[in-house]
Amino acid sequence: MKVNTKVRYGLRAILQIAEGYGGDPVPISAISQSQEISGKYLEQVVGTLRKANLISSRKGVKGGYSLVEPPEEINLWQVINALDSHTTLVECVLDPELCDRSSDCLTRSIWSLLSARMQEFWASFTLADLLTTMHETGDVMLQDLADLPARDINAG
Repeated sequence: MKVNTKVRYGLRAILQIAEGYGGDPVPISAISQSQEISGKYLEQVVGTLRKANLISSRKGVKGGYSLVEPPEEINLWQVINALDSHTTLVECVLDPELCDRSSDCLTRSIWSLLSARMQEFWASFTLADLLTTMHETGDVMLQDLADLPARDINAG
């Protein structure tokens, strides 16, 4: 899985929106300026997040974007999956009919296992985890998140 621009920008945008959780909606212009992302492209990205029901929008002078759920309830896999339709390493993992050899392929089980492990990894971190680490260290370092208490990743 290659993390594309839409995922990278989407994670930055939703983290900024998560930072303002419980307050006023975050205007797209504020996200665009602070994250240095084109407003036009950012509109597409947040539109995708909104369609996935991760964020909501409010129009008007005090308009902008807000999380639909608390940051503790949104994991990174949900964000990545919303922004990228190609989340497996090999296409036959999700759609075995794409390959005539999928039923007896020697490596398909490895690709399936690796795809599942990547999903588990991303699902094990919430937006709140990233925000906490960012506030404590001034940076988001996934190795710092490894010390967080384990939780049921299937609950999200």
